[in-house]
Amino acid sequence: MSFGQSNDTKKVMVDLQQETFENTTEILLDADWEFYWNALLKPGNFNTKTAFTKVSLKSWTNFPLSDTENLPTFGYATYRLTFSILEDRPQVSLYVPKIYAASKIWLNGKLISEIGHVGKSKAETLHRRFAEIIPLDAHETTFEIVIQVANFYHNKGGISAPIVLSTTQKLQKMQSQRVVTDMVFIGSLSFIGMFFLLFFLFYWHKDRAVLYFAILCLSLAYMTLSDRYAPLAQIFESVSWILLTKIEYITLFLSGLSASMFFYYVFIKFVPKIYTKIVIYIFFILCAFTTVLPAPHFTKFVMPFMILLILDLIYVSFIIFRAIANQRHESILLLVSMVFAACIFFAHIFAFLGDNGNAIVYVNFGYIVVFLLLSMLLMTRFSDSFRALEEAKILALAQKKEISEKSKELSEVNQELKENVLQLKNYNAELDSFNHIVSHDLKAPLVAMHSLVSFIEEDLEVPVNTYAEAHFKALKGRITKMYSMINGLLEYSRIAQGQKNKESFYINEVLKEIIDTVDPEKKHTIHLPINDSEIHTSKIEFQHVFLNLIGNAIEHCDKVYAAINISFSKSSNKYIFTVQDNGPGIDPKYHEKIFDMFYQLEQSDVVESTGIGLSIVKKIVSANHGKISIESKDGVGVTIKFSWKV
Repeated sequence: MSFGQSNDTKKVMVDLQQETFENTTEILLDADWEFYWNALLKPGNFNTKTAFTKVSLKSWTNFPLSDTENLPTFGYATYRLTFSILEDRPQVSLYVPKIYAASKIWLNGKLISEIGHVGKSKAETLHRRFAEIIPLDAHETTFEIVIQVANFYHNKGGISAPIVLSTTQKLQKMQSQRVVTDMVFIGSLSFIGMFFLLFFLFYWHKDRAVLYFAILCLSLAYMTLSDRYAPLAQIFESVSWILLTKIEYITLFLSGLSASMFFYYVFIKFVPKIYTKIVIYIFFILCAFTTVLPAPHFTKFVMPFMILLILDLIYVSFIIFRAIANQRHESILLLVSMVFAACIFFAHIFAFLGDNGNAIVYVNFGYIVVFLLLSMLLMTRFSDSFRALEEAKILALAQKKEISEKSKELSEVNQELKENVLQLKNYNAELDSFNHIVSHDLKAPLVAMHSLVSFIEEDLEVPVNTYAEAHFKALKGRITKMYSMINGLLEYSRIAQGQKNKESFYINEVLKEIIDTVDPEKKHTIHLPINDSEIHTSKIEFQHVFLNLIGNAIEHCDKVYAAINISFSKSSNKYIFTVQDNGPGIDPKYHEKIFDMFYQLEQSDVVESTGIGLSIVKKIVSANHGKISIESKDGVGVTIKFSWKV
């Protein structure tokens, strides 16, 4: 079939004289249409040399332009059909379905309707798409239908569905049924969608399945309203039909996204998170292409979208059966809804396109039942959550009561603690008083005794014998040791109760001051750390520790000169110090005992010591959240390590 020039202008008559019209009669005017490509002809202008051919009503992209190619998507054309019917008949009308183009219709030479504006270019054409019923004159038996069509937006060109000839009563009844069922369907979905949207926003925003179900209902309601009645096109008469179609396509993709996300949040424990990323990416890609691409390319995305939706439904079915195996009662209700929806969908495709004009009523009713079942699923989820919330509330009240009782007990304990703190303050005051007594009343007699012995030695004019001199010396030594012991006890007490005043200083500077104190003549070899470091801690405690350790290393050294090596390492919040000497060493069995108060490895008459120094060192290190240890063998020197937290 080719669209070349032809001189055949003879009008072809379709004879329908044998057809009788009853309330169930539908005649499809689908064949023998004269088709004129790139020609906008009016009645009376067909006796020209413009070529024509006979076609059936389907997209003109299926018509061959030549032996190698079909007609393009964009263009304009004229359809003409002449038919005759019985004179003795009821009132009959034509049902003209929605055409993916602008159209203009004449009936027996009279202009009946113009949907949009038919033009020969995209700029001249205003696309609109509506179905309509055209009544036929009861006194006429022969009718000529002329339809001009222009398409510059959709991938389907021309008239793609048959025109129906039937009784006016049947067509009007069918139209009324469709309007009523559409309004019920749109109203029901809009109500369900708005109900769950407000329910999510103001009451139960924890369950996102509610939000996506609301979006699904509202998007489907808008799609139905826009597809069948196009209210925006009627309100805004000059708005671009391409823009309205893009909005409709994006709404379609949004419904698919919301359905998938609804499913995800219902079965969130069974669906991997990557599922949502895939769904969202596909949605944004489709929306981006629909927004950017010009007509008719974006109108080709419906089929890929339907294929993806079918694949998604297969995956959803797999997850539902998996959830059923795990005894999830929501999955059974969702499975029932899906099966019922599938049945309704097939009924919509096959029954509605058949002879049953009431099928749309059943189909829309079935869809409403599906969404009511899904609403029931959401309300079941809500009731379960509400029940769990009530149980949590009861548990919270019980815990609140228990906390109240514990708080009362804690208050009593706190009061008791305050009393104990007050008592401790009194004890501390008494201890301070005791320290004063020890410092004054005990140390003073010792000083007097030491002086008295010295006076006795001076008063003796004759030299005393060796034994008497030794006894005097031992007596003075015992008095001095007792004096030092009292000072040590006072120092230990002050460390136990004193408050720390922290400051920043350099380690080597403090160590030099200590060395000047314990070794003023510089007789011994004391190595300071190679790398100096600034430390923030109690300087007095730091000095006291090293004063004791270095002093002990010098005092107990059995060599002519002591050799002491001091080093440290630093981590994020603590220092580890090492003090190593060349002394006689300490047997491992005494490593723990030397930190006990008053414990001495050597007898008092060999080395004058109180046995308190290392006890004070250990207490200071512990107060700074550190640990102290000793490494030594008898005769090979001592290495003391301790940590110091800053």
